[in-house]
Amino acid sequence: MIQPLFIVASLCLPALAQKKEAPAPAQAGQGTRKEFPDLGLTVTLPANFTEVQNVQASGSMQLRQRWTAKLGTANLQIELYAMELNAEFDFQEPEDVMDLLLYNLRDAKGGDPSFSFEDQRLVAGSFGVCPYASLARGAMRDVQGTAEIGTRFLLGGMLEKFGYSLEVIATPQPAAEVLKGIVQFLETGVSFKGALRDPKWSDAEVKARWAKDAPDKLAAKPDKLELIRTSHYVVMTDSSGGKKFAEQMEKNFEAIKRAFPFEDVPGRKLMPVFLFKTADEYYEFYAKQFNSSEDEARKSKGVAYADWYATWYESPGDLVHIHEGTHQIFHNRLRLPGGGSWFQEGVAEFMSSTRTDRNVAASTVKKGKHTALVDFIKIKSLLWSAAEDKKGGDEAAGHYELAALLIEFLHDSKFGKDKFQEFVHTVGLTPRNSPAAIERAVKAVYGTDLAGLDKQWVEYCKTRK
Repeated sequence: MIQPLFIVASLCLPALAQKKEAPAPAQAGQGTRKEFPDLGLTVTLPANFTEVQNVQASGSMQLRQRWTAKLGTANLQIELYAMELNAEFDFQEPEDVMDLLLYNLRDAKGGDPSFSFEDQRLVAGSFGVCPYASLARGAMRDVQGTAEIGTRFLLGGMLEKFGYSLEVIATPQPAAEVLKGIVQFLETGVSFKGALRDPKWSDAEVKARWAKDAPDKLAAKPDKLELIRTSHYVVMTDSSGGKKFAEQMEKNFEAIKRAFPFEDVPGRKLMPVFLFKTADEYYEFYAKQFNSSEDEARKSKGVAYADWYATWYESPGDLVHIHEGTHQIFHNRLRLPGGGSWFQEGVAEFMSSTRTDRNVAASTVKKGKHTALVDFIKIKSLLWSAAEDKKGGDEAAGHYELAALLIEFLHDSKFGKDKFQEFVHTVGLTPRNSPAAIERAVKAVYGTDLAGLDKQWVEYCKTRK
């Protein structure tokens, strides 16, 4: 039997003894339905899941149900887990549940450090207090990491007091129709009965957030706080320019969405923005959030982290806002945190720079004096990358511009543009700075390795105008 995710992943979840009852077979063709009253969930296995074995696990606070079944020639292992919200499991979104599962799959004992979801998306429906769930799948490989031996499907959702996951492991590697049947089950086989949360944030929620995160002097003066809600943001500010800034954030949102399209699923919680009146207030906020000195904070004009973006009111059109806004959207909406600094800063710098801004970088690539892609993807931080660059050569353009130029090449070139969105989502789901995973993703999208992609990049820059 394939080991269940949370038993393997003892790094994050405590190992709990399980007492299994004798499996009770369900009659083929009838389907199987089970209610979980304390969760408000009902799970219904479809009729085409045959040879269903209902294995009730006791003695576990997390594993609520296990079934085995067959679909076509594939063997299925189906498990429902519920994790109570507390200091250890502070989930806010269905994707946060998925982040933990992905962390376990990569980092637990016996895990695969290069494991990536091949597809991760939100599906709308009655899945919990959020009217959507996160659905992902990824290939399971043998110990050598080459042959695919099955597929793992994961569904993550949010309840009032729990985050939950529904997992399906299919072995051996199932046919396309079987994959489709499992996806259909996960999209339609879960139903929730209960109240939905307020995605627009109640005034009490926002004030509590301000009191928790704002600099102490401001937190003590809640009367100075103004709340501005837009279609996608809740702006918390003590500045008189909050409305104008909020309007610009919405324009930035639309520009980012045009460059990196995604479905704007209804019911998403508004993204929080801390907009301070003065730079000094922002520096105090930065120092509080990152436990750093204000001298370090002064190097920053704005920062996106976790679910928020913070800055001060100066010029709503400053390019730092769309740069950091891209980071916020990649974390909060696209949920593509991977690849590495080259990828994350590349997409943000692409949005905040012009083609002309990237001319010097293009000249560097044209001459073959740039950091080769096989080395570039290994740089952990572009901000501190000078010492990490082993190649040397012409660095006049800087690695930020180089990263933006790489995104431009894949976005605009005849070679890259038709598969650009596939590239973004495939690489964005890989572990950060994992050469094996990134190489695998590039080959899956473009049919070439990193060296081949580098050659195409050079040729693009030779004819770029």
